[in-house]
Amino acid sequence: MVKQERSERTRRNLIRAASTVFDQAGYEGATLSVISERAQVTKGALFFHFSAKSDLARAVQAEACVTSGAALVELTRRETPAFEIATAMAHTLVGLLETDLVVRAGARLTQEIRTPDDPSLHCHLNWLGALHGTLRRASRDGSLLPEVDVRAAAALMLSMITGTTALPRVPANTPRPFQPPRASHSHSHSPRETGDQWLTRMLHLTRPALSSLPAR
Repeated sequence: MVKQERSERTRRNLIRAASTVFDQAGYEGATLSVISERAQVTKGALFFHFSAKSDLARAVQAEACVTSGAALVELTRRETPAFEIATAMAHTLVGLLETDLVVRAGARLTQEIRTPDDPSLHCHLNWLGALHGTLRRASRDGSLLPEVDVRAAAALMLSMITGTTALPRVPANTPRPFQPPRASHSHSHSPRETGDQWLTRMLHLTRPALSSLPAR
């Protein structure tokens, strides 16, 4: 039992270390040597659990899907209009991308390597399905405008979610047209805003075209 627990702990440590390296260097830039050093385990211990970098990447993707999927399922239990649940899903996913290393790495890997159309590995496919199902409910409960294309609305929300991961990283020396006037410090749209703040702004702009619910 102790040996099994130690083995599982090593495996979790490797997934965490791999997530850090994949997040920083991407799939191509990551090496098993760096991952094993980061996890403070030997290469032999790494190969005991994962025979190749691709296996380690799939483990990261799978854990990212489990974590994010559980959060989305929890939101579906809310007794609120389905459109509000969809926006809560968007905020939750952006929050996970900002704070959960494994989810962020898993999402990055989805974009960088060929991933089967399997929601257990493909985070974006998983998220798109959850958003689509929830927006279909919104169409039925009247919180989504009847003329809205549900598939397009789900794709739009997913695009906003994934897009926010790049926006907070816009460098401070962004070209002048993007920077706010110096006088409006209290309402600054600074590139240093968080992903969630960017998402709030985008949802505020798109909400009138999608939902019959009053602005919040």
